[in-house]
Amino acid sequence: MKKKLLQAIGLFTAIMMLSGCTNLASGSGTVPTESSEVLPDIEITREAAESGSVNLTEGRNEGVVEDTEVPAEKFENLTNASVSLLYQTMLYETDKNKNILISPMSIQTALGMTELGAEGKTLEQMEKTVNGGISNEDLNLAMRKLAYDTQNSPDVDWNVANSLWFRNNGLAEVRENYLDEVVKNYNADVYYAPFDAQTVKDINGWVDNETHHMIPEIIGEIPDEAYMYLINAIAFEAEWQEQYEEDQVREDCIFENIDGSESKVNMLSSTEYGYFTLAGGQGFIKPYKGGEYSFVGILPKEGQTPEEYLKKLSSSKEDFSKTVREAGYEEVNVLLPEFTMDYDIELSEVYKEMGMDIPFDQNEAEFHKMMKTTSGDPYQVWIGKILHKTHIEADRKGTKAAAVTAVEMDLAMSAMPMEEKYIRLDRPFVYAIVDNATGYPVFIGAQNSMQ
Repeated sequence: MKKKLLQAIGLFTAIMMLSGCTNLASGSGTVPTESSEVLPDIEITREAAESGSVNLTEGRNEGVVEDTEVPAEKFENLTNASVSLLYQTMLYETDKNKNILISPMSIQTALGMTELGAEGKTLEQMEKTVNGGISNEDLNLAMRKLAYDTQNSPDVDWNVANSLWFRNNGLAEVRENYLDEVVKNYNADVYYAPFDAQTVKDINGWVDNETHHMIPEIIGEIPDEAYMYLINAIAFEAEWQEQYEEDQVREDCIFENIDGSESKVNMLSSTEYGYFTLAGGQGFIKPYKGGEYSFVGILPKEGQTPEEYLKKLSSSKEDFSKTVREAGYEEVNVLLPEFTMDYDIELSEVYKEMGMDIPFDQNEAEFHKMMKTTSGDPYQVWIGKILHKTHIEADRKGTKAAAVTAVEMDLAMSAMPMEEKYIRLDRPFVYAIVDNATGYPVFIGAQNSMQ
């Protein structure tokens, strides 16, 4: 699964920080391993980890090798939830000139690992809002399917890696079954660490290595209340299936920004064979090398902003994934701008607006499958923050993209006439990087401005 990247990198990180813990020096500090299937049947004491992090699963993870069968409608559910999340994110942003990009694969994997520790109404809300109505079991299968496909993609450079870092403060500990489920479903390495300055270096070193030195660090320090970090790194870099020739690059073209101003950009001219319409917008599919993944561009109708378009799409009965999967080979002339952007957001308020509030409520959240006290009683934990950052570069050679997601946990105890088509992405547009087999958007965003 850890294929070598040539250039680009995407980092998707879920960080679970459980507050209310005492200093690591207190308590017995042994790792629960009595019936574990994936952790070694040995005791790792606090002293053993004082000089650095101890990998409890080293040599025990073989990698995700299962070619899971997942019905297409499961990915349609996940995509519908992704489109709704992008729309709600655009509503949340007060700066309407801002460019937005999220990684559904990042967010749904991060929260999928979180769901493994949830139950009751907490799990129900997460499955409805994050998963688009499918169960956590189905989400796990879908993410394993995507991981298998990335591992076996010969023409696109991928790297997918997961790790879990935790400490035991003598008051609470991670439930052993939860650790097993995270490892089995997400192929995570489990690290026991003292959570000191050396652990900061260890975590950032892991991130730097898994991102092939493109993202050198994710944390600056570990707060006293931090109990556990769940980290997932995703890297994507692909060349276009049909490379642009010099005469297809048009310099100093005009892009009309959402505020009415103009920016000069380089436009890439090509003829594609995946024209479609969706919720009133015109779209095209541009394959990457190997034909397994594609760039999808959607131009809203004249006078309609990406936010207005996404509102219509999120409430429409038309389905993004199904439309992409079933698009034919109708010819369309395309102008695609070269662009680079970065984006970051804290998503907790966005998810609350979407109806997922219980997981953020310290009195009602049920993550009892994740934590317990040393006496065996459940510990009250809830989601404090969901941090998300992304980066994308699209140029004449191809695309590279990056995403970082951090989940902080707090602890208290269609057919068209055959006529010539044109799509000029010279004004605000919606775009995605999709898995062609499922139509699932690994990344999806809206480009409002080239400023």
